Amino acid sequence: MSADDEHPSADASLQRPRAIPLTAAATMAFAFFGVQRAEAQLTLARVAQLPPPHDLPGAVVYATWRTAQDHRRLSAAADVSTLLVSVLLFIAGSRVLFRPRGGGWLWRQALLGSVLVGGLTVGVDHALRAGRIAALRSLLTRAATRIPLPTGLSVDEVGSMTFGISIAASWVSLALLCAALFYATRPRVRAYLDA
Repeated sequence: MSADDEHPSADASLQRPRAIPLTAAATMAFAFFGVQRAEAQLTLARVAQLPPPHDLPGAVVYATWRTAQDHRRLSAAADVSTLLVSVLLFIAGSRVLFRPRGGGWLWRQALLGSVLVGGLTVGVDHALRAGRIAALRSLLTRAATRIPLPTGLSVDEVGSMTFGISIAASWVSLALLCAALFYATRPRVRAYLDA
């Protein structure tokens, strides 16, 4: 009997779990889109004045901008936090993807930070939802900026649906981050990454 046959479980425990590369790549993609979204929101918030919108998507952007102007600190805190943890998550995910050994701690911390900031984003979306709907209502009912709505929908229904989808997307993002964090903290994954 050889030495290799005596300890097969030790070698098996050091084998890379199959989902590590996929999960790391997914967190990198998630972080990349988080950076883009945060940069877009911060750029929009810095604009001093927007031209009157001519279509419904433009009206939604205008209402989001108007609400960000009314709640500058809250919006900026959420967007800057998202930007920072997204950059950290991208770096940590790439570390795990390309050189996994020893990168587990940073990846878990980045995922935990992303979960916490994702929760903050959900809270901010909920807090600003009424203001965004009111800004959209004000814009769509003004004679100077009257925009045709989809058939059968009122102004409030359009606002509720539009900003409700944004909140639902935030919840989905938070759930995906929680799933990635749960995977990254599994004993077998931790044992491989922290070896």
